[in-house]
Amino acid sequence: MHELSIAHSVLSIAERTFPADARGSISGVNIQVGELSSIETEALQFAFSAIRSGTVLERAELQIELIPGEAKCADCGCVFHMNSFGMACPECQGFLVNILRGKELKVLSLTVEE
Repeated sequence: MHELSIAHSVLSIAERTFPADARGSISGVNIQVGELSSIETEALQFAFSAIRSGTVLERAELQIELIPGEAKCADCGCVFHMNSFGMACPECQGFLVNILRGKELKVLSLTVEE
């Protein structure tokens, strides 16, 4: 389950970003996850909940924005929604495609409350 290591990475980012002597607490972590990233969002939520106890993220909720997969056919130029790898172009049925987005994993922001 690589979602556990991702949750640990999110915790590490929060710890580096939120100073130990800062007032308040982190109440939310906002991330983007690409549809083609092979990350199971429910497993990531579970892992996040499991590791946050006793950390700067103890009271934080994980907010996940899903980024749809998008590809461009190298043969005909069609841009289309791609929800899994190996999809053919819907216009020409070609398989030579360039992924434009959907593989992302980004921590966008932390919400801090005093």
